[in-house]
Amino acid sequence: MIDDDRPALPAAARAAAAEHLARLDSAAPGLVRGLHVIGSAVLDDYQPGRSDLDVVAELAREPNPADLAALAGAHTGPGIHVEALYVRPGELAGPPEEAAGGPWVNSGDFNATDRSFWLNPVTWLQLDRYRVTVRGDEPRPPVDMARVRDFCRGNLASYWASLLQQVELLLALRSPGEEMLAQSIMWVAFGPPRLWHTITTGEVVSKTRGAELAMSAWPDLAGPLRELVAVRAGAKRVLTTEHARAAVDLGRRILAEAGVS
Repeated sequence: MIDDDRPALPAAARAAAAEHLARLDSAAPGLVRGLHVIGSAVLDDYQPGRSDLDVVAELAREPNPADLAALAGAHTGPGIHVEALYVRPGELAGPPEEAAGGPWVNSGDFNATDRSFWLNPVTWLQLDRYRVTVRGDEPRPPVDMARVRDFCRGNLASYWASLLQQVELLLALRSPGEEMLAQSIMWVAFGPPRLWHTITTGEVVSKTRGAELAMSAWPDLAGPLRELVAVRAGAKRVLTTEHARAAVDLGRRILAEAGVS
């Protein structure tokens, strides 16, 4: 069932979800009893052929080795762009730290041993407010907004601050106007604004919307950020050290606003 007041999935995302469910049902009949789409497909930022489909799937039982092999196989093959977290029965009714660590899939890699980064308060917030259920009952996970904000600040401190420092060191070795890898620049530019907006408002927004909000807050960075948004949407542009420096500058301003050193 799908909540009447929730956004409909774009046709391409709905097709991708149906195809993934079909693969899962074929590989392990009866294993998946719920499938919830989150991420760009729900936040009006899904780009067919470029975006991954982000899903949280509820299993009907504790997965055995054959089940794990079936799940891994459902993510194998050309043209499959599905990022997934698989949870046990009842786990969405409790806090994320009480859920089991796997399995999960990131960038096509199936992991059944390590704990998933998705098991965090922001994922639970998305499942509560920003998701479309394509199979099963709508989840009602517990959401603690103080913990959501603490998680976002912690992620800025533990991951993004270090990454920004690494990029700054790299830029010190690059010449002005030198071409740089577009995906790397966009990763640096689009991550911190989303966390900043969630800390500030309690809302979850897409990468594109986060960048647009950052343009409004810091107009002097609007030029390069607008070009990064265009590239994300498929425009052919050369991204250079200037774009990377703008991304780092934005990240530094967000860290300062969030009180992260």
